[in-house]
Formats: sequence, structure tokens, C-alpha cells
Amino acid sequence: MKTVNAITIRAPLPAIFATASDLARWPDFLPHYRYNRFLSPMPWGGIVKMSAVRSGIPTTWVSVYRVDADRCQLHFEHLRSTLNATRGMIVIWNFTETPEGVRVEIDHQLDLRWPVIGGLVSKYIVGRFFIHHIATLTLAGLKRKVEGLAS
Repeated sequence: MKTVNAITIRAPLPAIFATASDLARWPDFLPHYRYNRFLSPMPWGGIVKMSAVRSGIPTTWVSVYRVDADRCQLHFEHLRSTLNATRGMIVIWNFTETPEGVRVEIDHQLDLRWPVIGGLVSKYIVGRFFIHHIATLTLAGLKRKVEGLAS
């Protein structure tokens, strides 16, 4: 299952990338995030435990997080999550300058290997209900934060 969320932000790329890559600060401007805690900080990112809420339902996951400043990307690999529903998911954030602003795109790749129901759960419950919704709120909050800083 693949989901892609994208938004265009009118602010300088360095400001957008710096804000997006500062995971510990996300709960300060993203009200749907409960916390982001580094379990093992490293110079390139580290192991981070993240928690967000979707319609009152808390969800938590642990990821390897890597900042690739040269390629202007953020990488996550989910190690475990609530019910292990996103274990193994690869998430890549891309930041691309366009004439309209900076396009920020989040690409989620998940192959939920649960027998029989894995595909349906992956697509409709995990993908549409949780991932797509949380990513949409995250991008909208990033846009509000960075465009507010730019003005």
C-alpha cells in the first residue's frame, strides 16, 4: 500500500526543512501530536518514539529517523507501532522548490503481511483512516507554522 500526501508552502526551503526535521518540536505546533521522544539520538537522527491522536484514538510508533540534508529528505522506518500495524513501513519526506513555493510530499510505503485481511486493513484502516489523516494534519500544521514565521 502506498499513500502520498502533499502540500505547497510559501516560505524559504531552509526554514521549512529545519522546522519539519525538528521532530521534538512538532507537538508545539501540531496539536494532534502527543509527543515525539528520542530514545537514541544520533547526529543523523536516531530512534524516535512518536505519538499522535486520530479522532480521539491515540496511536504510537517507534521509528529509525534519518535526516538527509544533501537530498533534502527525511526518512523513517517504522520498527514497531500500535498493534504493529505499521511495522516495516518506509516513510520519505521530499521537499522540492517550485514556482508556486516548496512542495512537501510524504510518501508512505506499507506492506502489511497479515494473513487474509492484511490488504484491506492496510488500505482502509491503517492507510486511509490513520496515515492519510495524520499526514494531512501534519502538513497543514507545518504550512501554518512556517508561513506564519515567514510573514
